[in-house]
Amino acid sequence: MRIAVLADIHGNLAAFHAALAAAKREAPDLLVIAGDVVNGAPDSRACWQLARAEADVLLRGNHERYVLDRGTPEGDPRWLGTRFRPIAWARSEVEDLLDELRACPIAVPLAPDVLLMHAAPTDDHVSLYPWTDDGTLERVLDPAPEALLVRAHNHLPFHRVLADGRLLVSVGAVGLALVGRPEAQFGLLTSSARRGWTVRHVSLPYDVDATLARFVDTGYLREAGPMAHVFRREIATGSHHLVPFVRFEQRWRREHGVQGDDEAALERALRAFLALD
Repeated sequence: MRIAVLADIHGNLAAFHAALAAAKREAPDLLVIAGDVVNGAPDSRACWQLARAEADVLLRGNHERYVLDRGTPEGDPRWLGTRFRPIAWARSEVEDLLDELRACPIAVPLAPDVLLMHAAPTDDHVSLYPWTDDGTLERVLDPAPEALLVRAHNHLPFHRVLADGRLLVSVGAVGLALVGRPEAQFGLLTSSARRGWTVRHVSLPYDVDATLARFVDTGYLREAGPMAHVFRREIATGSHHLVPFVRFEQRWRREHGVQGDDEAALERALRAFLALD
């Protein structure tokens, strides 16, 4: 059996097309998408529609939840603020598709011994890394008895044999790689009677310039505000900027005595952050 696992597309249509074509050339028995199809780059709607059309199994991730919950009692009130305008853009793109997003699970068995999840069996946001301690892994993954646990979320491809013998696979990101170079990533899982499950992490180039142009052509860079510039920089470099900027901005606000949620302050903080490069 062969399973192609794509995830973390984040509205990056050019990367999605490239990864999808490469995955199909592998002739998988199942092509699955493990969530975070929307929010990040401008093309959430087109990416969701393509995922729905092509995936044998489609999960939702934490970014689908952000879009679903924005402006509802379940949502974080901060998501209505300036720094979360990319979520507003993504929601406007899929407003008539929310029932489809909501219907997708965050985890689903693919076979008797395989569990596919966005981040963890019962949590769409928990972070797991190659260096995560065994105790944390046991606590987070304990509800999953399957021998092969396949996840996404952290945009870092790796696989690791757990203390109890289960194999944990994290497949990396199609649309928002954070490994120091802009590329599209997915995972290919193959089962054989002789070797059991084996893992191949696939990385390939795509038309990054086409995605960067979409930030301007769609009006996203203007409408989604300073955080859209941060997403664009992550895509252009294939490296972390969003979380470092959020932490930098919090410190910058304290040091400059800035309060409130206004775009001008966010833009000043972003210019200061980018000046560090």
